[in-house]
Amino acid sequence: MERFTDLAYLTGDFKKANTSVSQAGLKTMDWFHSTHLTKYLKFKKEKPSISFIAGSFIHDFFQKNINKKDIDLNEAETEFSKLIDSLNFEDEKQEMKSKFILKYIKDYVGNHLEAIQKISKSKNWEIEKGFSDWYDDKYMGSTLDIATEGYIDCSNDDEKIFCEHKNRFGTAKFSPLKTNRVSTTATRIGDWLYSKANKITKPQFTHCMQSAVYSKHLKNEYKPFLIYVSESDYTIFDENNCWELSPEGLKYFFKKFIQICIQRQEMMKFANGDIKRLACLIGVDWSEIRNYKSNFMMQNYHEEDMQKLIKFYEEL
Repeated sequence: MERFTDLAYLTGDFKKANTSVSQAGLKTMDWFHSTHLTKYLKFKKEKPSISFIAGSFIHDFFQKNINKKDIDLNEAETEFSKLIDSLNFEDEKQEMKSKFILKYIKDYVGNHLEAIQKISKSKNWEIEKGFSDWYDDKYMGSTLDIATEGYIDCSNDDEKIFCEHKNRFGTAKFSPLKTNRVSTTATRIGDWLYSKANKITKPQFTHCMQSAVYSKHLKNEYKPFLIYVSESDYTIFDENNCWELSPEGLKYFFKKFIQICIQRQEMMKFANGDIKRLACLIGVDWSEIRNYKSNFMMQNYHEEDMQKLIKFYEEL
C-alpha cells in the first residue's frame, strides 16, 4: 500500500501533526498537492515565483523598519535589485514582472509603513508573534486533533491591536509597440506592459479566516486590521468598514476554519496513510490541471513534475 511520507499521518497520530490558516485557505486539491503529493512524487524545487519572492522581500523589509524613525527606502531598491539579479528566471514573464516591481518597490514598502501609521503612531510593534493552539470546537461530532500554528504579522500589546499586511501585484504582458516611438511611462519596459492590480473592495476569504484564528489566539481582545498595499495606494479594513472583521464576522470565519480542517482530518483518517485512497476521496479537477499555468499553486512546477502528477492521477 502506498503511504504518506509524513510519520504523523502514516501512523495516524494526529497530535504530532499541525496545520495552518494558509493551508486551510487553499482549494482542497491544491492543499493535497502542496502538503502531500509533491513530496510523495519527489518534485524538484519550484521555479522562482516573483510574486512570492517580492512579497516576502517587502514583508521582511517593512517589518525590519516598522519601529524606526528614519527609514531609507533607497536601501529597499538596492537590496531588491541585487536579489532579482541573483535569480535564474526560466520564464521571461516572471523576469519582466520582477523589473516592473523593482520600479515600485519603494512605493510598496512606503505604503505599508504609511498604512500602519494610520492605525497607530506607536513605535512599539511586535512582529511575527508565533503561537500554537488546540481547539475543542466540534464539527459533525468530530474535534480537531491537529495543532494550529502561525505567526501574527504585527501586534501592539499596549493598544490591543494587530494587523496583517498583504501585497497586490499587477501583471506583466508581452505587448509590442506598433510604432518605433519609445514609451517613457513607468508601465512599459520595451515590449512589455505592466497592468496594475484592481482596487480591492473587500478582503479575501483566506485572510478573514487568518484574522479570525489570530483573534481567537488573542482571546478576542485585540482589534484586527487587514492592510492591502499596491504600488499606488493602500486599503485598510477593520470592523468599522468590514463586517468580516466584526466580532460576529470573526466568529463566522473561525467556524469555517474549524470545518475545513476537520473535513480534511477525517479524510486523512479514512485514507489510513494510503495516498491514492486520499486522492480518490479528494477528487481531481482536470480543468485545473489542463490549465495549470493559470493556477498560482501549479504554474511554477517543472514540466516533468507536472507529467508525474498527471500520471499519478491517470493510474488511480
